Amino acid sequence: MKSIAVLLFLFWSNLILGQPQYNWNDKVQTIYESITALKIPEARKLIAIEKSINSDNLVYPVLDSYADLYQLFFNENSNDYKIFYPQFEKRIDVLKKGPKNSPFYLYSLGLLHLHKAIAAIRFDRNLDAALEFRKAYFNFKENIQLYPRFTPNNLYFGVLTTIIGSAPANYQWMLNFLGFNGNIVKGNELVLSYINSKDEFSKICLNEALLIYPYLIMNFEGDTKKTFDFIEHANYDFKKNHIHAYMATNLYLNHQQSTKALEIANGLEFSSAYLNIPFWNYEKGFAYLNQMKLDLAQKELLEFIKKFKGNFYIKDAYEKLSWIAYLQNDMKQANEFRNEVIIHGSQITDADKLAYQNAIAGVWPNILLLKARILSDGGFQKQALSTLSDKTTLDFQSLADKAEFSYRLARIHDLMGDEAQAIKYYKSTLIKGANLPAYFASRAALQLGLLYESHKNFQEALDYYSICLGMKNHAFKNSIDQKAKSGMLRCKK
Repeated sequence: MKSIAVLLFLFWSNLILGQPQYNWNDKVQTIYESITALKIPEARKLIAIEKSINSDNLVYPVLDSYADLYQLFFNENSNDYKIFYPQFEKRIDVLKKGPKNSPFYLYSLGLLHLHKAIAAIRFDRNLDAALEFRKAYFNFKENIQLYPRFTPNNLYFGVLTTIIGSAPANYQWMLNFLGFNGNIVKGNELVLSYINSKDEFSKICLNEALLIYPYLIMNFEGDTKKTFDFIEHANYDFKKNHIHAYMATNLYLNHQQSTKALEIANGLEFSSAYLNIPFWNYEKGFAYLNQMKLDLAQKELLEFIKKFKGNFYIKDAYEKLSWIAYLQNDMKQANEFRNEVIIHGSQITDADKLAYQNAIAGVWPNILLLKARILSDGGFQKQALSTLSDKTTLDFQSLADKAEFSYRLARIHDLMGDEAQAIKYYKSTLIKGANLPAYFASRAALQLGLLYESHKNFQEALDYYSICLGMKNHAFKNSIDQKAKSGMLRCKK
């Protein structure tokens, strides 16, 4: 009888081990942390080893998907895309054969649909992205209802809830009709609840939560101080985790803190374990330009263009190279780089669209306004103000330059904390630039909305957000409109 019992135990054990399963163990966690530090080559080796030991663990297709997504997102290599993109659907088919009574079942499917959606957006397949986004949303929605204590749901359902909540009010009825329910505050709270969780699932997607949450605060709450307070007090390791370093560098760089951005980018630990991403050259080139270190900026931007195989920010990089030559009074090289803006890259990002429009227009920026812009973007407000200190609107000939002059003064005073002067010059920009294709007037309206909102003058803030949204066909329209829409939603609450 004992022999029979042992044989039955071994039979059932082998049968169970031979079935597809979800086992998020310590080795899986280690691989996940490698991937989400951008140690992609290291992670792929570890996955191959673990698959050979336990090929039935359905977590490994999820880890493969993570690795492919990050490699596609950061390097945008079309050859990788041809290989990796079809794999998302094949892995989804594998996951559908997994045990449906596990919280990992719908969670993993939701992840892979979301990965596929992000990859599709990166390669300009927006319809595919929308369909995959919808599938991901309903996977996470159902899973959070079935397994409310499975806290990783909170991260992804929270992110999707925030994104849907930022849609314009006139689209919300349609989204509700289709089963989508969005709310920026609720979505961000769900993400933060996961970051603060201490249960057995608290590390499963923590690196992603720490990557995403600062962007949610900045872009949907419009709270710069809260964003950087979070970054500076969270337990980030920017030296070893490249994806967190990228997030922080990107946010610092886009919010007038080029010195801090360079400190992080130059402090990275590099080895063969990490994915080699040319975007570090782009970020450093941008930062050096904002410090007016033109030779260093040129070197980094040329290296980015040489190494990067994709299209995002190529036009923008060439435009910055043309500015450097222009500031160095080398018009031959400036015009050569401007021609490259027209030929290379894509117009998917707002920055690339603007670079292309500027190149096609064939007009060089006023050199004083360009210097003031660069210095202000780098966080050097006093130097930027000094550049324009003895000038008036009468010193500029074109209507576009007059509008930009007012806008630059407004931004500089705003960033220096002088709200009265900022409001004065933002309103002047609105008058001068309302009928121009440049973005100065729309951005001025956005900033006025943010200023009035910060003082809880919600009706006036709504008025300026509405003015901002009413302006058509200007550069940066997508990103400016998204911020204005989020501001309107906050004010109406």
